[in-house]
Amino acid sequence: MLKRRHLIVGTGAASAIASFGRTAWAQSLPGTLRIIVVVPPGATMDNIARLTADRLKDTLKRNVIVDYKVGGTGLVASGFLKNSAADGGFIMFAPLAVAAFFPFLYSKLPFEPDTDLVPVCDGVHIPHALTVSPGQNARTLAQYLDAVKADPLKGSIGTSSMSSVGALLMLRLRQLSGVESLQLVAYKGGQPLLADLMGNQIPAGVSVISDYLAQHKAERVRILATGGARRSALAPDIPTLVESGYPDLYGVSSIGFFVRGGTPAPLVQQLSSEITGVLRTPDVRARLLEMGAEPTGGSPEEFRQLVLSERARWEPVARAANIKVD
Repeated sequence: MLKRRHLIVGTGAASAIASFGRTAWAQSLPGTLRIIVVVPPGATMDNIARLTADRLKDTLKRNVIVDYKVGGTGLVASGFLKNSAADGGFIMFAPLAVAAFFPFLYSKLPFEPDTDLVPVCDGVHIPHALTVSPGQNARTLAQYLDAVKADPLKGSIGTSSMSSVGALLMLRLRQLSGVESLQLVAYKGGQPLLADLMGNQIPAGVSVISDYLAQHKAERVRILATGGARRSALAPDIPTLVESGYPDLYGVSSIGFFVRGGTPAPLVQQLSSEITGVLRTPDVRARLLEMGAEPTGGSPEEFRQLVLSERARWEPVARAANIKVD
């Protein structure tokens, strides 16, 4: 005969198992997931999101749809995410800037980056590139800076986003070089900037290398230097800003995945593991590299630490330049 204390323990264990089962059921992902992209269809980020979504359908056995919330390179999407269900059903694919840079670039935000956005995992890294129009004679960074010193009008540098690492790199270049006539000109996206570069409407531009590489190879623009810590595998002949005389001048655009604050940790971890697995699949990795994006992945905590370290690194640069987006 079972003693009473055994019955109590057994009943408790059964209750715990039942409770665990209810918790696991309550924390399962919805049948349809939506990856929210912060740029228009056809952009590099969109192509990356579509490739990821296509593979997640198989690994998660769920519908995975790509949706768009364009505006402010993540500003509109982050506000939308804040008001979505905290069940992992909406996953924002956006530049790390929304969580790392927006707090010091905007005076007021419609969301709280540290609580309304939960980092899921790092997605891809894309280096930025300083590029000049075909009408410019400069073929190196040093030659470009000399040309700007001689003619300050050549110091206008278009940027696809004032909140990007590329824009911050140019602000830091101005500080380090002492060439005060280097001035950022804001564009609404990389494609309008590229069109003006090819048409000699602006002397220089900075955006992710994937925006420029094809036109650089066709000699319609000229990339002077890339912003990564090492040369891009897609353009091994192009030096970095570091190699061009500025040892501490490096940074890449990190684009990652976020869910709404309050999403249960097990769901965040599940999404992180599944997305990382997709990004590190050999054929997916190869296709991403062809797009100019280096797949990363990783844990939610690793991505959160990257957000905090990038904020600490670039906030003093923006404040010294008195840069605000709004």
